Amino acid sequence: MAVWKRRDTGSWVCSFVHNGKRHVQTIEFAQTRADAEKGQAVIMADLFRQVYGLNGKPDSPFDKFVLDKFLPYSEANKRTFYDDVLVCKVLIAYFKGKMLRSITSAQVEEFKQKRLATPVSRQKDRVAKNWTPSTRLKKARQKRIESDEPPKPRKPATVNREMCVLSKIFSLAVDAELLDDNPCRRVKKLRTANQRVRYLTDSEEKELFKALNGQDWVKNIIVMAINTGMRRGELFELKWFDVDLNRRIVHVRQSKSGRPRTIPLNATAQTLLARLPKISEYVFPSPKKETRRVNDVGRQFERAVKKAKIVDFHFHDLRHTAATRMADAGADPFTLAAILGHSDIRMTARYTHATDEAKRRAVDRLVKPASISDASEPANHHLKAVENRVVASGYETFGNVLATETKTARSASP
Repeated sequence: MAVWKRRDTGSWVCSFVHNGKRHVQTIEFAQTRADAEKGQAVIMADLFRQVYGLNGKPDSPFDKFVLDKFLPYSEANKRTFYDDVLVCKVLIAYFKGKMLRSITSAQVEEFKQKRLATPVSRQKDRVAKNWTPSTRLKKARQKRIESDEPPKPRKPATVNREMCVLSKIFSLAVDAELLDDNPCRRVKKLRTANQRVRYLTDSEEKELFKALNGQDWVKNIIVMAINTGMRRGELFELKWFDVDLNRRIVHVRQSKSGRPRTIPLNATAQTLLARLPKISEYVFPSPKKETRRVNDVGRQFERAVKKAKIVDFHFHDLRHTAATRMADAGADPFTLAAILGHSDIRMTARYTHATDEAKRRAVDRLVKPASISDASEPANHHLKAVENRVVASGYETFGNVLATETKTARSASP
């Protein structure tokens, strides 16, 4: 502990170390060293009351609160629990050893900026619920780590998702009366430009199916995705119990928004489902074990995209393809939102902006008619100028007559 007087301002300052962190604070209204020492005792007493709960609001280490309170809450209430586990590893590594009350908005802002500046060293491995890496996958992962490829920059959307998890941790601490305020509320999110609309053209679709020759189970999933607009997880979780071929509909019971929805089947999707064998409760079972569902088609899909020489195309873009084609056919945003399961109509509007016929007609009006040539423009301008002078002189004569009649009427009135 130490108390000293600043030479530049003359203010008394106290300094002490608690829980491995040094606290430096100016003691206001202190005139002498004795006043400064009394102020330091009060500051330390307030800090100990917060830590040990003597004021009714005990403090807690950040990592202990995350493990004991947040992760059980996430597992019971959130569908993104496995993603939250990965995010919490990053948060605990950064805020380890800090108490909840000691984390300020400035430190959260510093975490946001450092996280954005940290590049991604390798691609994120897709992890399923019951997934155990084999020796082959371990070798492939080690090869990817040791490759000479430059690290990819971290996307702002990734940092914003981590900030959302951090904010929820502090919100739970506020609900538990451990904090008075959430420090994340005063930290702005990063700007993102994630409105990606990449759809498959007819020629690219043919090349993709050629590249998938011999992998019919992957081709069936892609056909279903293009003709229904279902998400990857919705396709993998689809069961025969949810398929009604007589009414030509499928029921999506577990969606991203948490609300079930019904998707109509077109002729292509109906024919596909009618010819698929019912060897499992899942419509798309795993090719290795039929009692389980498909975990992923990432490697097969990416290999086929590369073989077909399709640039910048992801599996989720199949959903964009379905939405864009429905918008081209004249589907309104409300119908698209009901089929795609969007909770906000603004999410659906991105698929209709490129196919709005009214906007196209408005832009087409800017084109000059072919009958008007550049050579005739000066003569036309001259004729218009003569017509304008004639009309102007007529208006001038009419105005003079009108003014004379008004003046005569006023003089004749009693």
